[in-house]
Amino acid sequence: MLEDPAPSAEAQRIVPDGRPELIFNLGRPFESAAGGQWKRQPQSFVAGQITGPLLLRADGPAKILGIRFHPHGAGRVLGVPLDELTDSVVALDAISADLHRRMQRTGELSEGGNGHSADCLATFATLMAEMAQGRGYDDDPQISAAVSAFENTAGAAEVAEVAGQVGLSSRQLQRRFRRAVGISPKLFSRMQRFQRVFQAMETRAVETQALQWVDRAIECGYYDQAHLIRDFREFSGKAPTALLAGEIDLARHFSRPARR
Repeated sequence: MLEDPAPSAEAQRIVPDGRPELIFNLGRPFESAAGGQWKRQPQSFVAGQITGPLLLRADGPAKILGIRFHPHGAGRVLGVPLDELTDSVVALDAISADLHRRMQRTGELSEGGNGHSADCLATFATLMAEMAQGRGYDDDPQISAAVSAFENTAGAAEVAEVAGQVGLSSRQLQRRFRRAVGISPKLFSRMQRFQRVFQAMETRAVETQALQWVDRAIECGYYDQAHLIRDFREFSGKAPTALLAGEIDLARHFSRPARR
């Protein structure tokens, strides 16, 4: 949940993390930059995998529910191949009119009950589970295992090695992974490595010496500082020091309920 009655109009940045999202606005939707112009986002929408930075800015009081799927989990709820949504923002009613209506109804009920964050999140979580079960789609155990392998090694595992571990050829893994996750296994692995360094650097923002950046990059699997900077520019649009000196990924402003 993200709630702010008077948010800054300064542009905020979303960087790729390998996970699609479903966004439901209970307040005024944000605006996103596309083709040099700012355009208001739909009230509720699905954001597929992004492969580069996404710039957003508030356009009034914000109250947002963000549902972040597991990398291979959105298809169970949405019933569409994820590679059709990559680098796209699609209004939810264009994908599932039923889910759109149910989310609107749930949002109205939550608002009627004063919109307590924990209750609201629990209600939407139940709705997601019901939609997944109603679709009748089961997890692909081989793709699930491949996703875990790439995540657990922060992108260090080789695609061919993981394919062998899960009992697929590299070509089969490429095809099924792209359909279920929305991007290739190699790109997903790069995102996991980038996220590991990004998070480490964010928590150590006081460390500004170049040697410390290089050390962190090598620990996470980068060859050198130049290799790290290339990925940072591709995924965030900025060099590491420039990014952390300015705006931080908007996704990190969301509050999350405690795990039980």
